[in-house]
Amino acid sequence: MSSIGLPSWELSTYLAGRKGLNLELIIPQAEPLGIDCYREKVLSDYRLEREKTVFHLAGEGSKTGFMAARDRLAFDLADIVCPVSVRPGGRLEKFLAEYRRGPGRVREEFGIQWRRVAWRPRYELENSALNPELEDFNSGWLFHWTHTHPGKWPDEEPWRFYSDMLEKPEVYVRDARTTLGRIMCEGVLRASAWRMPAGCKAVSLTALSPDRAAGLMRWRKRYLRYSLEPFGLAFRRDLLRKLGAAPVHYFDPLCGPPEGIDRLFCQSAGQVGKWTAEEEWRFPGDLELKNFSRDMMILIAVDTAEAAKLKQETGSRWRIISFLTEKKS
Repeated sequence: MSSIGLPSWELSTYLAGRKGLNLELIIPQAEPLGIDCYREKVLSDYRLEREKTVFHLAGEGSKTGFMAARDRLAFDLADIVCPVSVRPGGRLEKFLAEYRRGPGRVREEFGIQWRRVAWRPRYELENSALNPELEDFNSGWLFHWTHTHPGKWPDEEPWRFYSDMLEKPEVYVRDARTTLGRIMCEGVLRASAWRMPAGCKAVSLTALSPDRAAGLMRWRKRYLRYSLEPFGLAFRRDLLRKLGAAPVHYFDPLCGPPEGIDRLFCQSAGQVGKWTAEEEWRFPGDLELKNFSRDMMILIAVDTAEAAKLKQETGSRWRIISFLTEKKS
């Protein structure tokens, strides 16, 4: 019995397909694709065998509604429950207590103590010096800084992520350097809808010079990610502007976006966090890197060791420079 929507469920789903097991799979009842198309997508996403997979529909409306309905249905359908790591006071603990009072079997030998794991990438920026080579890019350039992903990349099939995760459990397989390497190997910087106006996708860039961007490279608890990480691409601003990039116009959230400006290039200045500090530019849609020559684009890695790894992984013909030099004495 398994499901989708959370890594703990999805890993079990992927392993069932990998081992060729019979699988009872709970999926959302309401899907924009239509249930038949969605079933096919799930089979492909997790490399499941059609004849060994039985689908069960649960929940309608919100994601939270599906999660609660899924957990309830999983207990209702299960003959045996094997608790592994159950959060005290959570929904699963409540369902488990109810299940123990019924006829089903509970196997306790797999259980471990639940603990909150707050892993995140860490950079020693405060105790290190910025590479003086970066001063050459203080004006006339735009930067795209990559991020560590807490799961699969947005356009990635889930089975690829879980396969890599199991193969290299000692590292975070979708870190900022790996993300940058993938961009270079594919030759395209893919647009994202994150923090964009509804229905819009764009590549986010910043006009901040590297020394100023370093001040924004801090952990954002709200988003479970850094605002910026010291891996990225630098582009000549004049070329990007010719290709369609434009600066973001920030507006007072109490007044709404200005008239006469494409909504894609408008952003609320914010009331708690001040988005204006990012000096954001946006490029509509995917950005093809074949449009750039060696002197129009460079790669940046956090230090010389990571720069060497990036060079080896990508076989890149591009110039790669480090963000930091040696630590301050």
